[in-house]
Amino acid sequence: MNAKIIFNAPFAASTDPVTGNTTEYHSIEDFAKGCIDEQNLKVKPESYIHPELPEYNCEESTVFPFVNPQQLNEVIGYRVGGIAKKWDISQIPHKEIDSKKVSFLIGKEGILASIKNTTYMPYVLGTDSTELFVKLAKAGESVVFHSDIDVAYRIINNGMPETILKMLVGEKTPVNNAHLFIQADDDLKNLSSNLIKCFFYKERERILKSLESDPIAQPQVEEMPADRKAANLDSWQAPVSLRNDTLIQSKPYPINELPEVLRNAILATAEYVQAPVAMAAQCVLASISFLAQGKVNAPKETNREGMPSSLFFLTEGGSGGRKSSCQKLVELPIREHERQQNDEYNKKLDDWNATSKTIESKEFTQWLLDNPRPTDPTSIFSDITIETLIKFYIKGIVKNASLSSDEAGQFFDGHTMKGDTAKSALGALTKLFDDGYCQRNRASSDDNGTAYDVRLTFNLLGQRAVLAGALNDPILRGQGFLPRFILAAPESIAGQRTHTVEFRQKLKNSHNDPRLTKFWNRCRDILKDELPVLLNDSGEVPYFPVMQLSSEAELLELEFYNECEILQGSGKQFEFMQPFASRANELARRLGAVLAYFENKSEIDVEVMQAACAIIRHSLSEWFRYSDIEVADESDSEKLLKYLLIKCKKGKTNRLQKTVAMKGAPLQIRKAKEFDPCLNELIEFNYVRLVTINRSTYIELNPALLK
Repeated sequence: MNAKIIFNAPFAASTDPVTGNTTEYHSIEDFAKGCIDEQNLKVKPESYIHPELPEYNCEESTVFPFVNPQQLNEVIGYRVGGIAKKWDISQIPHKEIDSKKVSFLIGKEGILASIKNTTYMPYVLGTDSTELFVKLAKAGESVVFHSDIDVAYRIINNGMPETILKMLVGEKTPVNNAHLFIQADDDLKNLSSNLIKCFFYKERERILKSLESDPIAQPQVEEMPADRKAANLDSWQAPVSLRNDTLIQSKPYPINELPEVLRNAILATAEYVQAPVAMAAQCVLASISFLAQGKVNAPKETNREGMPSSLFFLTEGGSGGRKSSCQKLVELPIREHERQQNDEYNKKLDDWNATSKTIESKEFTQWLLDNPRPTDPTSIFSDITIETLIKFYIKGIVKNASLSSDEAGQFFDGHTMKGDTAKSALGALTKLFDDGYCQRNRASSDDNGTAYDVRLTFNLLGQRAVLAGALNDPILRGQGFLPRFILAAPESIAGQRTHTVEFRQKLKNSHNDPRLTKFWNRCRDILKDELPVLLNDSGEVPYFPVMQLSSEAELLELEFYNECEILQGSGKQFEFMQPFASRANELARRLGAVLAYFENKSEIDVEVMQAACAIIRHSLSEWFRYSDIEVADESDSEKLLKYLLIKCKKGKTNRLQKTVAMKGAPLQIRKAKEFDPCLNELIEFNYVRLVTINRSTYIELNPALLK
């Protein structure tokens, strides 16, 4: 929710010595996106960012992020350190001619911290070890560093919501809060990044159990010293609106988690088409879903034959949002393959028609049995009814299909999805998705029958005016159809798509961009592949081999399952979105199988599974934005704030004891499970904070509210 701060004068710049082009950065967000690999705490390649040594490349230098002491998820600066190199660009390949050890600051210095997505954060870590900080940050943990581990605890305790467990990790036991401390032994230090989260998840469970058995030991907000209280009076930030349209914003699509070839193809597509990255990403993933679904199955615990790896994608985009252009560029090799097959089909059909005319009538029936009419090889449809598609499956005309359309309204507003036919169509689509199976059994019909091992990918893109009604349709949501979709609803970039002469020239050569050609070539290789054969223990030959999870990926998938399950609990984020959250784990497995197959891997490894979980997690947040949870004009958080204001003004004070506030709060939020989320929201958006006075916790109001 932090506003993007733009500076008139650039505080960082990078000049490419080969082209002479200078990129100026006017915000910390743009600088990080352009120059910082935040996942690995490294400077990206070709970053000439040293303020005094602009000709030196700082690539691979270590980066330490600094955050706002009052808002720990707001990055305000970076400390860069390492070896910067100068190159002689007159030679090819370039020759290193000098190097210097560098250490410099970009932005402002604050607290050394790496804070991840607070929405799903079950815990936060404090440490006094820089070595541990780097290791944990690279592993994706939320961690705060201070040379004094007790101070590190105070920072995370004052800067994080009360419901997030605070844990300490290091070599030296802290003076206070030892019950929250985890000893950093050699076993922890030697753990791979992929197993670190599993380790801390278990430690969290251990600590929570100990707190439940010893309620006196539960951590409390520490009282701030008098000198810090005085200095902190002006530290309040302006409150952020609690209205839903302001709170719920689209989050960046997690493309950095995806394998390199896919990530680069997405970025190239978004660049050339000038479309949102999320839209390009959905099209890329839908394309490889179509390619993989006919080759492999995803793993399923209860079925050794697995389940289809098919996926359904739904993307919102306004009129003129470049939906069609995205699809055309991404699907280029698939469309080429379709056209080639269609040309061959037309030739075969002409030959068949010509030959059929030469067959005598008495021999025609037998000839027809021996020489069936060629079938149309089309497998990507933009406008087809479900009834027709099922007929094609049953007749064997289609086995592996994709419904790919930039006009989602044609699907959602079509006859099939309206009235009495909707439930029947939805049932057929969910069977196709779940089991790769469809059936038709109607009186007086030649199209009756059953089709097994058929596959369907959806890639629907549409305008908000069309989608908004459909996405909140109780039938579409309740029958489990929409929860099977991976959703993205990116903000429009209309008004930002200006062209330069250089861009126009680059656009002419877009089909030679290696970022796209690598992706297209892999797609072409898959299209040439025959269905793989795999013998199982009983000697049978499954139609689809199952892409299994590696042992580390299985642990990560287990953690993701537990995360989604916990968030469905009473008072949690997905309490009213259980059909979506409960299916997230299955979608992650399917997407993991698709990604692994595209990457030509023999199993779903932990990197692939991490990417799949990130994409599904993003989809859940998008569905949450569309959910109809908040139906009242005034949210519970707003009602709590109004109550606190009335009580404090009446008592001529700026704070109220938390236990008193809970007892007198609006009736529906008097229990901790309803009260705490509302209170945490008020804390997060700068309305209140918690302080401790004489060992009692008080809710203190932002002074701006009392003026």
